[in-house]
Amino acid sequence: MPIEIALPPRLDDFLRDRHLLQDVKLHIDQFGIPVRSLHAPHGDLADQAFREWADEIAGFAEALGAETAVFHPETRTGEERNDGKALALENIRSLQARTQAAIAVETFWEEDRVLTPDEIMDNGLPMVLDTSRIPKPEITWITESYHTHVKNVHLSAVTPGGEHHIAMRKFRPIDNDPFCLDLLDRLHELGWNGVVTLEYVPWLSSKSMEDRHLLERIYHHTG
Repeated sequence: MPIEIALPPRLDDFLRDRHLLQDVKLHIDQFGIPVRSLHAPHGDLADQAFREWADEIAGFAEALGAETAVFHPETRTGEERNDGKALALENIRSLQARTQAAIAVETFWEEDRVLTPDEIMDNGLPMVLDTSRIPKPEITWITESYHTHVKNVHLSAVTPGGEHHIAMRKFRPIDNDPFCLDLLDRLHELGWNGVVTLEYVPWLSSKSMEDRHLLERIYHHTG
């Protein structure tokens, strides 16, 4: 089954254990696991040190045959965010020039992210569209106007409920909300050929495998 590999989310943990990357690759090669994308640690895009550790991420993505390396935009406030945006863009473009993997930024709705969805689009960057992190109208707008730059859709449902339970409402199975399949249908109509990653809470991993087979039957059958 094709997967997205997520490296340790804390950059310090990744840097401490980076010597284990070759062991990870040997394990993947041994079992013949197809890797479609690689999720980077949550390090700052707007940091001079980015180029060192991100080069290693991009190289590892290439070694695994992954088409995309996924990066989170960090939170910054005020003038620090404006300055950070310029450096983040410079870092991403510099890294993209040195690798064959797409360097894609994930969508977060908070305005204090160093790169918002609008800014990802304004600057023509590869995007990872996360359906549990931004509102449905924004998802629809991105689908219609920017799908050619969307490399990966992190697909999951957000179920109704109060804000106090928001952590429990996100990253739910796609059959919890018809919007998920409607989105895939529209992307299929538009001829989109990116990667769909089912991103469920950990205790629903068996459900993600079940749903993956369902989507393969639907969209393989329709061509």
